[in-house]
Amino acid sequence: MPEIRRFAGYVERERAVACLRDVEVARAHLRAARDTAAGGWNKHELHHELLMALERYAAAVIRLGAPVPRRLRTEIDLYRRLKNRA
Repeated sequence: MPEIRRFAGYVERERAVACLRDVEVARAHLRAARDTAAGGWNKHELHHELLMALERYAAAVIRLGAPVPRRLRTEIDLYRRLKNRA
């Protein structure tokens, strides 16, 4: 489990921001694939990409010393269940 710090430094905050950007990019990839619905998109691969980005962001939030928001935990659980069903 990542180390919890009471006062996060600049590096930790920047890491969290970068992780959040990765989440947004992964969500955009998934949305674009759904919208085009060409039939050839690999939803499992895109779900995995998003799950990894969400987990990295949650770890960054924990390193900041903040609690992981319930909505984020719920989304991570959803994509973990989808991964296990595949």
